[in-house]
Amino acid sequence: MGDLALSSRGRSDDQLFRVPSSMIPQQTATKRSHLRGSFATDGLKPRHFWLLMLLICGGAGLLSVALGPDNYWDLRYYHLYAPWAYLHDRYLYDVGPAQEQGFLNPTADFIFYGLISSPLNEAPRVIAFVMGAMHGVNAAVLFAISLHVFRPLPPSQRWTLGGLAWLMGASGPGFISLVGTSTNDLTSSLFVLGSLLGVLKAARPAAERGGAPGFAWAGILAGIGIGLKYTSAVYAPGLGVIALLVALRQKTISGLLLFGAGALLGFLAVAAHHMLTLWHDFGNPTFPYLNQIFRSPYWEPEAIRDARFLPQNFWQLIAYPFYWTTVDTYIVAEPPFRDWRGAIAYVATAAGFAAFAASYARNGYRPPRPSTRTCDLDLVFIFVILSYFCWALGFGYYRYAVPLEMLTGVVTVGALIWIFADRRLRFVGAIAALLLAAATTVYLDWGRGRYGDRYVDVRVPPLPANSVVLIATWDPVAFFIPFADPNTQFLGVENNYLELSQSNKLAAEVKRVMRTPGRPKFILNVDEFDSSKLNRILRHFDLRLSASPCQPIRTNLEGHALSLCPIADD
Repeated sequence: MGDLALSSRGRSDDQLFRVPSSMIPQQTATKRSHLRGSFATDGLKPRHFWLLMLLICGGAGLLSVALGPDNYWDLRYYHLYAPWAYLHDRYLYDVGPAQEQGFLNPTADFIFYGLISSPLNEAPRVIAFVMGAMHGVNAAVLFAISLHVFRPLPPSQRWTLGGLAWLMGASGPGFISLVGTSTNDLTSSLFVLGSLLGVLKAARPAAERGGAPGFAWAGILAGIGIGLKYTSAVYAPGLGVIALLVALRQKTISGLLLFGAGALLGFLAVAAHHMLTLWHDFGNPTFPYLNQIFRSPYWEPEAIRDARFLPQNFWQLIAYPFYWTTVDTYIVAEPPFRDWRGAIAYVATAAGFAAFAASYARNGYRPPRPSTRTCDLDLVFIFVILSYFCWALGFGYYRYAVPLEMLTGVVTVGALIWIFADRRLRFVGAIAALLLAAATTVYLDWGRGRYGDRYVDVRVPPLPANSVVLIATWDPVAFFIPFADPNTQFLGVENNYLELSQSNKLAAEVKRVMRTPGRPKFILNVDEFDSSKLNRILRHFDLRLSASPCQPIRTNLEGHALSLCPIADD
């Protein structure tokens, strides 16, 4: 509907001095249309545009430095262990010490792992800046989307309203709280938003869009985003539907085929190598997920799904964005937060559709004229609505909805442009929405550390050659393993996916190794030493703690106190 104008008694400012297209020479009109469709709009030269994009990314880098180094649960949980385990072929040597998430595709983690494995680890603020600047690409792409959607407006409105929409989306609690972290939500989301921008660019008239290859690039970006983090699959239906709509408008089957082929190629480029490894090792390319389908003997034939944050009923599904307008926990995230952006966009969208319906009825139910106010806003609406329902029904977890949060400004301001023909009312409405969102936001705290000599500093006590370490906990502790002796074998059990009561091959391997004499054995102690608890676990293997003291693991990652406790060699 962004391509459909709301008829009104008055004309908007951008229509007052419009010259009929019949009075414009075709060559001049085509040239002007082409220039308006490019990034170099409004007198902004390409180099100035890209300089602005670099400034946005640099600002995100500085924000990351100011917020501090990542100390989130997931970093200590698996984002350090997963890339190390994959690169060092540990899937069948260790037994899942990073629990079920330790088997996820580690490709997106290679950047962070490479940084902390390099001399840059001695310059923690540099790593924080690099991670933040990379995540700032999201904000840069969002700015480009805003320019595209509002490009039919006069320059003063386009830049002002586009800037307000951008500020509203880029200041959300999801994006700001995750800048510079290792969760990879902002890594995959930049490809999702990039794909959306690519589809919008492919929707331009033939003189502007550059042909079917634009569909291919949009598809490649979508595939990469999904392959880097599988939770981004919730955006596949939305991207696929708007790509189909654009292909139908442009009457190009080849464009749609290129989008699909590009998506497959992008996905395979970042995920196929890992899936082949899992298939080779476990007989399940998504192990341990979807094992109810692949039935790998290494784990139970069960589905793994986190349903903690799913809407509880139909009405909650419909009204979910209003549920996090009050400070609370465990609605769509563990930490407390508040955000009105989704609710504001929801209300603005409903009002925009109501205004459009009223205009359509007044117009005698005739198809409205092409919009002179927004460009492809209908595609953005379709993408957001479809993606919202896929996200809510699939996960309902706020971190995975960052692209939707960032688009709330474009949706809100775009709806206001539909509703109001008067530019002053548009400005007032947009400013009011931004101020309301800013005043009510309570930002998430996923966990930040303090700067020291290193970004990640872990000191593991030396262990005897060919040692075995048993890790029996649900807590996030696998981060220390890449810093230990690589000859040590780490066995994870009694955690979020593997229990000794199970009869699969991984549980059997833990029992076999722990019951085989001759190798030095240790058990990881978490927080306060509890010999009764540790001995209770060891009794499953007819073992007990040694009288020797535990050796602490020293780290700057704040969370749990860890130590390695020797097991008696009877």
